[in-house]
Amino acid sequence: MDRTQLTIFQCGTLFHLSNSPLSDKKTMSRSVSISALFVAIAMILGRLTGLLRVLGLATVLGVSYANDLAVLIISVPDFLNSMLIGGAMAAVLVPEIHRRNQADSGQTASQLIVQTMVVVAAISGILALILAALAPWFTQGLASGFSVAQISQASPLIVVVLWAFPISAVTAVTGAVLQSQHKPLVPAYGNLFFNLIVILAILFWVNADQLQILAWAVVAAAVFRLVTQMVPCLFQGTLRGGLQNLLKFETLDRRLLVKYFQALTAIGLVIAFPVVSRSFASAYTGGISLFEYAQKLVELPRGLLGAILTMVIFPRLSHAFAEGKSADGSRMISQASGLILLISIPVTVVIYGCAEPMISFLFQRGQFSAYDVARTAELLQIAILAMPALIMSILTMDVFYARHETMIPFRFSLISLVCLVVFSLILRTFMGISGVMLAFVLTSWFHFLMLTVGLYLKMRVSVIEGVNLKHCAALVLLTFSGITFSAMMLRVITEPVMLVIYSGFVGLFCFGAVLVILKNHLPRFHRKLSL
Repeated sequence: MDRTQLTIFQCGTLFHLSNSPLSDKKTMSRSVSISALFVAIAMILGRLTGLLRVLGLATVLGVSYANDLAVLIISVPDFLNSMLIGGAMAAVLVPEIHRRNQADSGQTASQLIVQTMVVVAAISGILALILAALAPWFTQGLASGFSVAQISQASPLIVVVLWAFPISAVTAVTGAVLQSQHKPLVPAYGNLFFNLIVILAILFWVNADQLQILAWAVVAAAVFRLVTQMVPCLFQGTLRGGLQNLLKFETLDRRLLVKYFQALTAIGLVIAFPVVSRSFASAYTGGISLFEYAQKLVELPRGLLGAILTMVIFPRLSHAFAEGKSADGSRMISQASGLILLISIPVTVVIYGCAEPMISFLFQRGQFSAYDVARTAELLQIAILAMPALIMSILTMDVFYARHETMIPFRFSLISLVCLVVFSLILRTFMGISGVMLAFVLTSWFHFLMLTVGLYLKMRVSVIEGVNLKHCAALVLLTFSGITFSAMMLRVITEPVMLVIYSGFVGLFCFGAVLVILKNHLPRFHRKLSL
């Protein structure tokens, strides 16, 4: 009888290395499921504290210019990191580390990691200095609706938070390294650590006249987040030997750099979608605040599932493709897609139906008025329509990057960004700030559809295996039927508690309907629901 060897992965996960292919598949599924569970818990805590951060700002500053400025202060370093460094770093570095670990003893991979840290720190530091020197123009780009006086007040605060950019950039490298080692839990807690420090500053020191304290709190939070990731990297030995031949940059070959800049541009353009929309929204009083409140509630479920895809599924997906196990990779894609649709469609319908009671419960206190509740709820009902497309776009882009294909996502992201600007200019003329949000929703769906078609035409990979046009049409019809029913329900029911209850029933119906539509085509995914 063959003996099964057990290798302990992160968080106590057991990954079986057996001669039986069936055993390999089952234990791989359990490994992914348990890892996803722990990462989900970490991300839930991170997203909840992010929501608490927004609630704190809403209570202290309401919907005002001061809150618009506070939102910019908090978001600038992570926005720059995500756009210029972060997402592309994981998309390129994780598959490359796997490839080099397969090829040699790992020393070349360690050299790659250390050299990447040095280069990223240097480049991001130089960029931060340039942006600091051009702070008024940079601030105007982030908030094109601000007046000259408002830009003059905001620019010094933006200069302070730019210190956090190179720190966050190096954190992106350490996070990618930990993901490549199947240790996603520590990076998953990064947002929690960051948000807790910022929340403490908001609760005890921040007011409309003390926003500089918030700027320095962001820098301190970025430093703490880096330390929490650097320590496990050192203890795991992933940097051992990396200082040898540090200045010999042949490790950073031209092929890797080209792929990185392609992925960087593609992901950076996607990250820029809400930033561009927020810049259009800044033309309206409190527009950035309203846009941020609505987006934050969309980001909670979207960020949770997106983080699981990036931190758990993507490293295993790239590993499967690197070893030539295309069938395992396709199976993982289908299971992830089914999970996304099973969760995102009901959640979209539920949030659309009870948007105003939800906003009132979360935000209506302090400086946040009933009028602000109504305006935010209107934007949330529009924004939530983009959630399935936003999450599915993360998955499709991860598939491209796991197969070392970066040019197609770049082209599609560039086209989508142009469409976003055009849609925003047209729709805001007729609908105001609601038109800006609708432009964001339309662009998100357009981007996802282009990625899905490109994935099938280029790589013959379906987002969900076995689901044909008839079933896709059924899913679309189900979503629009749920939204339509919720809209009619809002005209009849005004009691907040009843709205929440009825919305919950509609969401449960959609959950069951999605499961019925998909289960015959995803038997493996159907079995995973019982794990």
